[in-house]
Amino acid sequence: MIGLDTNVIVRILTGDDARQQQAALAFLRANCSNERPGWVNRIVAVEIAWVLERAYKFTHEQITDAMERLLHTAELRFENHDALRAALAAYRQGADLADALLGEINREKTCTTTITFDRRAAERLPTFTLLET
Repeated sequence: MIGLDTNVIVRILTGDDARQQQAALAFLRANCSNERPGWVNRIVAVEIAWVLERAYKFTHEQITDAMERLLHTAELRFENHDALRAALAAYRQGADLADALLGEINREKTCTTTITFDRRAAERLPTFTLLET
């Protein structure tokens, strides 16, 4: 497998730099397949959402739609695929993607909860429990 950086995926999704978008697409076509997919680790997945939201002003719904399309791309493999899918559902409802993914990965690792001081995360995510001060 070949690891893919955030900027490669963002170029494909946004097309804000046509030359880089074409280069990224050509690279994927030539080097990534179902048998030899491009690897997208969980840090890149979170960065994609962060960049699209902050720099490109995409909505949570637009980002979730784009990420779900990527998850269905045979030429790509995502680290923590199932956890990311569950985290995207929470993100679509307004949760922070990094928090949602953290909670889902912890749940997969048999954590009963994730303790946090982040009231918003605890209110939006069933995988989190607020630690009161």
